Amino acid sequence: MSCQPIVFSRRWCLHAAAILAITVASGQPGHAREPQTPAPDPLQAACTTLQATPMLQVSLLFGLNRPDGGHVSRRDWSRFVRDVVTPRFPAGFSVLRMTGQWRDEHSGRIIREPSRIIWVATPLDPDLRLRLEAIRQAYRQRFRQDAVGLVITPGCAAF
Repeated sequence: MSCQPIVFSRRWCLHAAAILAITVASGQPGHAREPQTPAPDPLQAACTTLQATPMLQVSLLFGLNRPDGGHVSRRDWSRFVRDVVTPRFPAGFSVLRMTGQWRDEHSGRIIREPSRIIWVATPLDPDLRLRLEAIRQAYRQRFRQDAVGLVITPGCAAF
């Protein structure tokens, strides 16, 4: 077997460079690139069909038992909603009375407590995260709570 170096002519090198340049520019060997069209958004299509607007469905979950054994009173809850929630969602929201249940991670016990859910249909505004976090933080501080639940689901709304 011979170990002779392969020698390419100048003309062959120019042709190879041209083929390589065309291949790189087209993205695929031997094929022109087709423009990419975005896939249709199924939520937008559903909202349009229902004559509604894409919105987020936000649920804030509040327990009313306090760690010291007390409870958030109706008056305290009303003031919290008036002073903290309403300024951040002046267009409106709903308050649902519920009974919540959760497992205490330290004792393993099942805890049941009266609770409230604030439900808001809202567009995804740039300041939405800040408004939601302000509500959650204010409730945790005011009533010494470990957590305020947050559930966000995309949907459609018409009013």
